[in-house]
Amino acid sequence: MKGPRSHPVLQGNIYWNEDQFPLHVNREKEAFSLPLHCHDFVEINFVAEGRGMHYIAEDSLEVKRGDLFIIPTGTAHVYRPLTERIGNELIVYNCLFAPELIERLRIAFPAQDEVFSQTTGGERGYASFSDRNDEYRTLMQSLYREHVLRLPGTEAALLSLLMQLLISMHRNDKGGEESLSLRQLSPVFEHIAVHYQEPIALRTLAGLVSLSIPYLQRLFKRATGQTIVEYIQNLRIEKSCELLRHTEFQVQEIAYLSGYRDMKFFHRLFKKKTGTSPHQYRQSVLNQPLNNLYP
Repeated sequence: MKGPRSHPVLQGNIYWNEDQFPLHVNREKEAFSLPLHCHDFVEINFVAEGRGMHYIAEDSLEVKRGDLFIIPTGTAHVYRPLTERIGNELIVYNCLFAPELIERLRIAFPAQDEVFSQTTGGERGYASFSDRNDEYRTLMQSLYREHVLRLPGTEAALLSLLMQLLISMHRNDKGGEESLSLRQLSPVFEHIAVHYQEPIALRTLAGLVSLSIPYLQRLFKRATGQTIVEYIQNLRIEKSCELLRHTEFQVQEIAYLSGYRDMKFFHRLFKKKTGTSPHQYRQSVLNQPLNNLYP
């Protein structure tokens, strides 16, 4: 059986126990043998130890201890360790469950639809989170221990723990994704900081993080609250304000050093961002506390 782009599809029924309860938890050392693949079950991964790469959907993500992912059916992914040397392995907890288990959870634990819709992955084809205070680690370890020990009441305990995990992810969704997004976008921020005086192409920024331009734009806006263009403009105006305060350069030279070649556009944007012209801003410096000046 093949999935999108002919990726092999892992079948859940090879993981379920003899009682066919459709949930399985394991703790695996990632290697280079497993190919990029899809599965017919939902999977929650938690990076327990080490660092590596997670190739998922259209993205290539650096991962480390504390990163967690929800991977729905049909999304291609694979983990790769940075090294297989002893002491530096990439260790991942995996919680696999059949999509129909969500309906059992809905009946047993009535909750907002958003708690369960996380398992569909949204427009990205997956959801990502970052652990806070070892909350996800504790729940994944409990799921793993409960699955291995198979004590009386195991099914109810596993469902309860899975529901706790889904609720925890839903509650931390915004902050968790923001944390991971900011880390993922570090090369973009660094490039802008170094090259703000030059023209910056979106395709260059997207190439730095191996993302499509549309997805980079959405991720950047979610992480910063600004578009990429707005972020670059704000940085350039901030730099021009610094030069106006601390140098005697002419305004035209300051515009050039801040990344602007079109003086009319620079004056219009500066007025929009600061409420005054560059010349008026410079004149006001001696009369106002610095913390009242833009930015």
